Amino acid sequence: MTDPLEDILALLRPVSTGPNRYLGPQPDDGVPRARVYGGQVAAQAALAAADTVSGRRLHSLHVTFLRPGDPALPLRYEVTPLRDGRTLSTRRVTATQDGRYLMEAMASFIEPMDGHEFAARMPDVAAPESLRTAAEWLAPEESGPHNATEVYWMTAFDLRYADPPPLRSVFADPDRQRTDGDALCRVWLRVAENPPAELLSDPLLATGLLIYLTDWAVLDAVQVGVGRSWKDMFTMASLDHALWFHRPADFSDWLLFDHRSPSAAAGTGLARGDVFNRDGSLVCTVAQEGYFGPK
Repeated sequence: MTDPLEDILALLRPVSTGPNRYLGPQPDDGVPRARVYGGQVAAQAALAAADTVSGRRLHSLHVTFLRPGDPALPLRYEVTPLRDGRTLSTRRVTATQDGRYLMEAMASFIEPMDGHEFAARMPDVAAPESLRTAAEWLAPEESGPHNATEVYWMTAFDLRYADPPPLRSVFADPDRQRTDGDALCRVWLRVAENPPAELLSDPLLATGLLIYLTDWAVLDAVQVGVGRSWKDMFTMASLDHALWFHRPADFSDWLLFDHRSPSAAAGTGLARGDVFNRDGSLVCTVAQEGYFGPK
């Protein structure tokens, strides 16, 4: 059996097929998937864009998902250089399958420089070692995980929810979803006790993995707000995904994903979040709108 983390890292880097053109790998792990995971497409697009920029770091990424992708078909990326200024570079990236557009992204890169420092504080939550694993949260549910993807995530990563995750048993109390402010869903994630050396030594690969991870559970906060669980029969899809990168992620330790939702209405829900290193440093900020509709 292959290592899930190594499989994911192998997915992140698209292969150049010509000037500004790339082919994105697809998973080959036997896990059944109905569609391509959005975090995979976003990460591949960002790394394709980065391959056309020299000496500058990715500081923001804005992705619009146009239609779901087919895991059985090749993912093709085209990068369009829009600007190379004194300090900033901008790239547009499109992803297609069989000539149909799946995604469009705008990636911005900045020249390394010193500047003023400020960051929000990490929320005061319990240490990950004191919290239940995702598998332990799911154990009381009668039918267990609702699909192979949940099992895959629990195998690939160590997940510890600081707030109850969106499960049917949690929403047995209708007051659970009512809060004075944003709906919250905060979770610790650790990729591995001993991460691969390349992940710790390659900043671009680490950024790609961070992009991949941020699409995973940010919309859980919307589900908490409306009292819907993972097993409720509804369609959920990411419509867009925006990221601002502040500081390097430390994948040698736990990361806290602080997800919150201010609103859901008319079939869509908005979620935003911050990712923190274990030492409290703010790594990135994410925002995403999701579609929530009937099956």
